[in-house]
Amino acid sequence: MLTDSGLAHDVYDQGPPWLPLTRIPLPHRPEAAPKARRHARDVLALRRVDSELIATVELAVSELVTNAVRHGICLCGCTRGPVSLTLLRTGGRLRVEVADPSRTPPRWPTGIESVDAEAEEGRGLLLVTALAADWGDQAGATRGKVVWCEFAPAAPAPRAPAAPATRAPA
Repeated sequence: MLTDSGLAHDVYDQGPPWLPLTRIPLPHRPEAAPKARRHARDVLALRRVDSELIATVELAVSELVTNAVRHGICLCGCTRGPVSLTLLRTGGRLRVEVADPSRTPPRWPTGIESVDAEAEEGRGLLLVTALAADWGDQAGATRGKVVWCEFAPAAPAPRAPAAPATRAPA
């Protein structure tokens, strides 16, 4: 399915091999989000990831896990299905995956105008799409789904050209 930006976001692209950094099961309860944030922060700090990127990833993890807990309901209506957080990397990219038991895909925002400013919810995925280099979702092999987002490290600021050396008149 193509989005307004022309990117296919519910088609899983194998691409380069992703190396797992961590995977943690989470309770299907509100305390899952702080636990996931703390775990992501600790793992990325151990990997010496830039603190600004860690803060961005923490925000995305919080939004995705909160959505998984609130909306990740099995077909039978229970909330006993698995919720998990996985962090992966390849090259310079970092990928966050949050799995939940629901097969219903999230409603990705198409732009700021698609979010109701008065609503109590609906801005989390808008934040994720604004922060991440790429994002999407995919159905699980047998049940559930995975919602993911990827981050690329910020490019270093270009160096200013060195000023030519000047000589003092003799």
